[in-house]
Amino acid sequence: MRFSKYVDKKVKSQKGKTFVITGSTNGIGLALARQLVYLEAKVVMAVRNLEKAEAVKKDILSEFPNGDIEIIHYDQADFSSIEEFSKKIKDRNIDCLILNAGIFHPKNDKVTTDGYPLTIGTNYVGIYYLCELLKDSFINNKIKRVVVTSSLVRVFGKTKHYERYLYEVKNHPNRTYNVSKRFNYHFAANLKSKYPNLEVVLTHPGLARTNIIKADSSSFKTWFKYVGDKFLKLTANSSQKSALCSLISATKEDISELDFVYPRGPFHCIGLPHVSRRSVKKIKNEPLELASRKIIAN
Repeated sequence: MRFSKYVDKKVKSQKGKTFVITGSTNGIGLALARQLVYLEAKVVMAVRNLEKAEAVKKDILSEFPNGDIEIIHYDQADFSSIEEFSKKIKDRNIDCLILNAGIFHPKNDKVTTDGYPLTIGTNYVGIYYLCELLKDSFINNKIKRVVVTSSLVRVFGKTKHYERYLYEVKNHPNRTYNVSKRFNYHFAANLKSKYPNLEVVLTHPGLARTNIIKADSSSFKTWFKYVGDKFLKLTANSSQKSALCSLISATKEDISELDFVYPRGPFHCIGLPHVSRRSVKKIKNEPLELASRKIIAN
């Protein structure tokens, strides 16, 4: 496994612990699942595509035959799927729930199953709803830690027009993605504020070589997908290296009020993980919380 020396140095065996990873059939989620199996953890893959997940499970177990992997269907763009998933995990003892699943630049006018803009609905509303359904698990310490995945581009997503992005479909795809990741940034602080005993860690992977640009769901032109993919291959961290930020977030032992884990390199784009501290009072955004509750109430 790539970066095994770094993992061995920084992370102890996770034997006996359970980690739930959303979106774990490719990219960073897949690399993270492999790293945690290497560390002897039980990994629950929360995925949309069960067939693809079975192939991934088979591949990981070919490298680590004693690995413990479970697959559960989970579609973050479908409230009914989120509800079914929450029922399956809410009574389990889970050491860490890693909110990794997301979508980038989907085709125009796409919406979730419940009619919300697809990017915001998947990247933010879906995780908000899941965590609302799991609130008893947070209070009772059945789920001990939550890792929230933001992005480097969250800095371009500042807005006070919360409801516009939560409800309106026709917003610019890049801007909407930036805003969704800014929402995740605020969500982590709001989550910690609501559940003080819950360990909450915020992370972003920097620039990562994943298939996010060239994915079939992307609305980018073919030439841009090609150029963008080549650019990432030349400049970005591999998905395995990027996953180390999520790994440190999920396994770090001493958690402050709100730790933020991201690459330590120039502009936090590339490099090995660095841990920074954030103030919940400074980050949390109550208007966003109120707007989000309104969605769940409806």
